[in-house]
Amino acid sequence: MNRLEGKTALITGATKGIGKVTAELFASEGAKVVLCGRNENDGSNLAAGLNSKFPGSAAFCRLDVTDRKSWERTITFTKETFGELNIVINNAGISFRENLGEITDETWNKMIATNQTGVYYGMQFGIAAIAENGKPGAIVSTASVDGVVGDSNFFGYSATKAAVQSMTRCAALYCGEQGFQIRVNAVAPGYILTEMAEDDARQNGQTIDEYCSEFAKLHPIGRMGQATEVAEAYLFLASDAASFITGTTLMVDGGYVAK
Repeated sequence: MNRLEGKTALITGATKGIGKVTAELFASEGAKVVLCGRNENDGSNLAAGLNSKFPGSAAFCRLDVTDRKSWERTITFTKETFGELNIVINNAGISFRENLGEITDETWNKMIATNQTGVYYGMQFGIAAIAENGKPGAIVSTASVDGVVGDSNFFGYSATKAAVQSMTRCAALYCGEQGFQIRVNAVAPGYILTEMAEDDARQNGQTIDEYCSEFAKLHPIGRMGQATEVAEAYLFLASDAASFITGTTLMVDGGYVAK
């Protein structure tokens, strides 16, 4: 199937984890993908790999999601490379395991800048660029179960992910009011086995096996999620199959919030 044939998708945090798997899935479904991240080596290698499988499908653009000028350059690059923009996946994010007593201004501000301001820019620039086409489009952002139920050990992270859900609702209403054919949704993953999970395990002095055992117990389905399972949710919400869905958050959490 080519569920994204003829569409161009900009994906932030595309060089690893969920973003990388999403980029690979989108390219396999016919999309042109702009791979955005800060690591040029990883991004260029991923683009080369995708282009070898799906010729002309991918291009890397270095993007600092916290910087307005960087977004301006990336939108221009997207238009010059693929002609137009149809989909934005706001996936870039960072996390620190800190409760209210432990969190510092430094880590708080880092998470706000990446997880919240980065999504704000992605929505603002993405919606403006997609609206220029006069065609249907989609914005999908990464929220989290921690933004729904909260977690005392992820105070700042939970706050930023709750904000993503609120911004999603507001942006969806804005698009409707403006008459834009742009749907705005979010995906809230449970605990997913990615490089971010491995980093969190190291920060907490755990092996990855210990980490997986701890977090698997939090999901009624009995395990952590896989990046491919989240990528499929992005694909659905970005595709025409979700044409009547906007302003909502899709839980991909193995039953985490049902507890």
